[in-house]
Amino acid sequence: MHLRNLPAALLSFLLALGTMERSQAQEPQYSFHQSFSLFGEYSNTSSRIILGAAQNRRFAALGLGYSRRLLHSRHVDWYYAPEVLPLVFLEDPVATDTFGFSDLQPVTQLSPTSSPCRSEYVSIPPDPHPGPPVFTFRRTCGIRWTYAGGISPLGQRLNFRPGKRLQPFLMDNAGFLVSPRDIPVDFSSRFNFTFEFGGGLEFFRTPRHSWSLSYRIHHLSNGFIGANNPGVDNQILRLIYSLGR
Repeated sequence: MHLRNLPAALLSFLLALGTMERSQAQEPQYSFHQSFSLFGEYSNTSSRIILGAAQNRRFAALGLGYSRRLLHSRHVDWYYAPEVLPLVFLEDPVATDTFGFSDLQPVTQLSPTSSPCRSEYVSIPPDPHPGPPVFTFRRTCGIRWTYAGGISPLGQRLNFRPGKRLQPFLMDNAGFLVSPRDIPVDFSSRFNFTFEFGGGLEFFRTPRHSWSLSYRIHHLSNGFIGANNPGVDNQILRLIYSLGR
């Protein structure tokens, strides 16, 4: 190559490089460096899944999440993903027991139950008749909602197929909830630890916006800091909207 052609060749190379960089910059990259999210979740009941013994508990929540990418590779993105849960609602089955002798004012007690509540009625003697006072016991069933709030600072998420619009992921998290009264039963605790794990799918509507649907197993218990610790296991569905960059 003649020296007089070198400036023209160099200029052509720089123009081609700039065009390539612009093309790459315009290509959508579906992988957040960091993001903020809003989510809602719901579980219709609880059952014995891991450690929980308290059954028939509903769980609903609204929360905020943050994620920051710790590792990016061709096959997986690893995120630190803590959460704040300012609005959590837990429904407990409640038994109302009324008992006493027929010649005295009956006593009424209300308390949530670990097992499903069943209505009952007992009379002793079974057929009331003139004579000694009759003892009766009646149980009626209802529900009670309790508000709680908390944080889950130990969240992690693995997104597979980074760069694709549809990405499966796995997650886990742990934290605590605080409520104005003992949950899930009396004489347990107002402070409860939580942990959860699961997975789902994240769909990137644009490189900066995504929707996710996840399924997770959620456990709540007080770690034996209360007199009672039945624990609650819920299967939760969560819908998430994320805004990131």
